[in-house]
Amino acid sequence: MQISRIQSNSQLLTTLFLSFFDIFYIDATSEDTIQTDLEAIVPGNSKRTVEMSLRWLASQTDRNWLLVFDNADNVALNLKQYFPSCSSGNILITTRNRELRHYTAKDADADVKGMDLEDAKCLLLVQARAESNAENDALAETIVQVIFPPIHL
Repeated sequence: MQISRIQSNSQLLTTLFLSFFDIFYIDATSEDTIQTDLEAIVPGNSKRTVEMSLRWLASQTDRNWLLVFDNADNVALNLKQYFPSCSSGNILITTRNRELRHYTAKDADADVKGMDLEDAKCLLLVQARAESNAENDALAETIVQVIFPPIHL
């Protein structure tokens, strides 16, 4: 398992490792931070470029990976150019800018401010199209508590 620059506590990482083979954290505050974080994804001694990283991610069809674009608030950045061309993997975009909803499928975005813990867990499970069971509920609760602490009371 590999993780690139995700900053969180060990409990969340342990829980996330159970769901994803690879998790890549991308600081999406600027073009430079996006490119720097994406370039770090390519494993081994390969030449590290954004294009190589995107090709490598697209080739990982047998792995359940997660690409997190965090703090993607700048509409001018054109995040889509940084999405791997494939149908495998998962992309999560965190933003405070509602104008970036065009990157999601219809009704796949969620306004999460002002939610309590139970509502946030339910929303996460619905958006992930995950069954509500003991394991998924525990995972959702951990994710909500660590990644989104300001949204619940």
